[in-house]
Amino acid sequence: MPAPSNLPSERVTIRFPPVKDVEESYQLLELPPEVLAAVEGGAVVPLTIKGRPNDDAVLCTQDKTYTLRSVAISNSLLVLRPPTSSFETCATRSWSASPAAGRVERVRAVLKESAWTGIDKERAGGEGRKKRKRAKRYTRAQLESIIQASEDELSAAIKENNIVEVDGDMLLLPEAELGALLALVLALITVHASSSLSGSSVPVSVCAVAEALSEDHEVPSDLSRGVMGLFGTIDGDTWDADVQAMVRELGRGLLVQLEEPHPVDEFMIRWHQASTDDWSQHADITLLKGEYLLTDPPPSTFAQAGPLLSYFPAHSLPAHPPTRFADLFLTRPRWRPDDMAPFLRGLYREGDSKARDKLIAKFVRVVKEKDGSWWYPRRTG
Repeated sequence: MPAPSNLPSERVTIRFPPVKDVEESYQLLELPPEVLAAVEGGAVVPLTIKGRPNDDAVLCTQDKTYTLRSVAISNSLLVLRPPTSSFETCATRSWSASPAAGRVERVRAVLKESAWTGIDKERAGGEGRKKRKRAKRYTRAQLESIIQASEDELSAAIKENNIVEVDGDMLLLPEAELGALLALVLALITVHASSSLSGSSVPVSVCAVAEALSEDHEVPSDLSRGVMGLFGTIDGDTWDADVQAMVRELGRGLLVQLEEPHPVDEFMIRWHQASTDDWSQHADITLLKGEYLLTDPPPSTFAQAGPLLSYFPAHSLPAHPPTRFADLFLTRPRWRPDDMAPFLRGLYREGDSKARDKLIAKFVRVVKEKDGSWWYPRRTG
């Protein structure tokens, strides 16, 4: 695209500086189409390049992330700065930006050491609280500087990974410890709910829940309010509690504690019991997609009749696509498409079906058999 210029159109005299002073001080960036359209429409689009010294840099807008790639220019570009016609620099490379998923997998890694250790260990003088204070902690601003993702993608990752802000620092709430806390919260909702318990969203007094957790279990107010913010919306003193989301997280807390394959029926009984009669109707194994694998029991006289459940969280898989697919096919030699799909999250931008299909075409061989379609590893090289 020709750039607008005040230079004369018929003849231009360019004065080159001595060779020793020539260096590529300019970096040219080819804007993604949607960013260019926004800029041309008059919008202000802040751009941030993120990455640690050993990272491949990414370009971030408010809500999207792009990988950056250096591209050689076959015809060098002269960058002239009007109104003079003096030669400023010669560019032989430019940067292109391609849509990508935000690299949010680092969030859990950097917050793991300072993670919350649970109600019992966090009581006054508890070893868990002392250990956490000795660990490296991160503020929201620090996370923004080291996580290669847009602000919107980072916010979504913070919520998805159950991270709250306590005393100015970001605190990761592990599944098992959070599950124990949510069991208490669900019981408090039953007591303090201001309307029927039949829906998935129940209004509750913020102060009533926070005070009960503080007085009976020494849970700090900012932690309890942070948890309420993760599972619902707060308006003044009213918390519209998302009960289904809490029951789902309670199930994750039970799932993470499975050390070996466990009968699904027995797991569901434990999940229903932990949710209590008031909320057990929300417990559904499909809520935990991307967190588990189902396998047939071993061929034995004493084998359970139903499938076995194993903890297999998507967030534990490699972020590098070839390694992710290799690990998945090492786990199972073939997959049903619907079974593998939840474990591909994070490899492409959410909702980008073209990027997803491109990945599948690169690493998967689709075979239609009598019992339906199966995915096998595609042989490369």
